[in-house]
Amino acid sequence: MAPASIAMSGKLPGRPPDALDWRPLDQRELAGWRDPYWLRWRLPASVAHDSADRAMRLSLRAASRLYWNGQPLPGNGVVGRTAEEEQPGQIDIVRMLPPSSSTGTDELVVLASSHHQWFRLRSADAFITVGPVESIYGHRLGPWLIAALATGALGAACLYFLAVQRGRPRVPGARLLLALGAIGLALPVVEAWRPLLGYAYPWHGPRLIALQLLHLAAAVLLPAYIARRFGVSVAKGACIAFLVTLAAVMALLPGFDDRGAALLLLSLLTSAWLLLRARGEPEERWPILTLVVAGALAMPIAGGAFLDGPYFLFLAVLMGFLLLRHASQLRALDRHNALLREERARLSLQLLQRGIQPHWLMNTLTCLQELIEQAPMRASRLVESLAEQFDRLRESSTRQSVPLEDELALCRNHLDIVGLALDRRIGFEVDADHTGVWLPPGVLHAQVENALTHAGAVACAERPFRLRVRREDDRWILDLRGARGNAPHRGQGTGTRYIEASLAAACPGGWRFVQGADGADWFGRMELTCAS
Repeated sequence: MAPASIAMSGKLPGRPPDALDWRPLDQRELAGWRDPYWLRWRLPASVAHDSADRAMRLSLRAASRLYWNGQPLPGNGVVGRTAEEEQPGQIDIVRMLPPSSSTGTDELVVLASSHHQWFRLRSADAFITVGPVESIYGHRLGPWLIAALATGALGAACLYFLAVQRGRPRVPGARLLLALGAIGLALPVVEAWRPLLGYAYPWHGPRLIALQLLHLAAAVLLPAYIARRFGVSVAKGACIAFLVTLAAVMALLPGFDDRGAALLLLSLLTSAWLLLRARGEPEERWPILTLVVAGALAMPIAGGAFLDGPYFLFLAVLMGFLLLRHASQLRALDRHNALLREERARLSLQLLQRGIQPHWLMNTLTCLQELIEQAPMRASRLVESLAEQFDRLRESSTRQSVPLEDELALCRNHLDIVGLALDRRIGFEVDADHTGVWLPPGVLHAQVENALTHAGAVACAERPFRLRVRREDDRWILDLRGARGNAPHRGQGTGTRYIEASLAAACPGGWRFVQGADGADWFGRMELTCAS
């Protein structure tokens, strides 16, 4: 290689000066040259002298003029003294070659300029390949057939996932997984841009940056999805340390391929750590962990070659598997929701049956008959409260959840009926910092009924109900206290079963209900993560 001394006007030279000071090709130094320069390659002459049998591939980030054994070949762009005069050439070109030299040595001389480099890269990556036509034109196409098949399979998995996801509530990690799938589709497209389509050399730097950003995004999204999907809590400091490590890899490692491989390896190791920390769903976690560990182990073996066909094959298999497993989870969720709808229908019927149970209704009507004769005004109020009770029960039975205010109104209405019959007021006190709570219908009402049945109306009148509502982190906690009474076996009957079934149907896996004696009180606590 050598700088070209060219006048500011006139034609560009067709050959380098005889006394030119040639230097060995230094890819790092050449990466910074922008003004016109000369390159020269000398190769042993081929035994095949038929020009139709040979071709040359030249990779050079520059506009160039080519001379093969002194004969001009079709140029690549327009070499210029300035950026305005230069027209950028393609980064890779293929040229048919004339017969070899009779001297036993072929020589390629190139006059080039690189004014349109947007930023400097570490290496110029200038090289030539000479060989039979079929090998030159088919250069490195085999791995991209693998990448094309992998990309097609990943695209089909994405479409299937979108079709399954449509119209359904999103499950944890759905958006992260879709973003990961989109990156998996974008990576081979951007990577294959150069060998399959080609581009003008100024686009080489942006393409490498785009690839690096895609690698970085994939490295972040994969463990983020694993943590979200399997509910693994990660300390904020650990997240920051992981991101800082990725940034250090981006900044300190020299080569783009090395950075991409290091980012992927860190992502796979972090994902494996998260999967080992996760609890539950072993049938989901272990296949993913197997793929992740296999990819991490293959990285040191495959090295840089892992960043072409095999790399995309692995990514496609991993992302496709994640998409299909996620879609399978959605289908399972559909079946679970169908069972929940059946359970809710059964609970709604049970709520109505509990509200009009014959024993309670018979006692209330007997009391009403006495009040009509003895206290007509109380009897009238009792009839109104009874009608209001049935109306509230009918309304609640048609809904999956009700606001806390509606549930409290149902409880107070029931206590009004009992209080009118007893001629004593039964209180219901509420201490709530937050009122934006939604509950399965009847869960507080069932606890009130249990207290009236087991402790008795008189005891409940002497010791009013007290409800405290508070929020801790992502949980709503409702503590209800009432009279304890002396009846045995409280807490194991149909009321408790109704409460637990209602909570399980409304908030699968996100509820807890405990109750028991606490001094003179009977204490019940409900904890829910989906009450707002």
